[in-house]
Amino acid sequence: MAIYRAMTGEELRKIREAFGLSAAAMGKALGYTGPRANVAVTIRRLERNTRCIPTPIARLAEMFAQNGIPKEWYA
Repeated sequence: MAIYRAMTGEELRKIREAFGLSAAAMGKALGYTGPRANVAVTIRRLERNTRCIPTPIARLAEMFAQNGIPKEWYA
């Protein structure tokens, strides 16, 4: 069984920027719900390492980096 290494906020930001997404759009793609402003704040906090990135979110972000993000997930 592989041990999962935690994702840093900088890694998450680089993935988001590679797709040219706003923080709100990335949050939506990752499954966060609520007002766009609140979702954007959540993503920015994760990117600044103010909050720990939950393992399922980090793994999904890594899958996005490797395989792309379905447009309907963030549009």
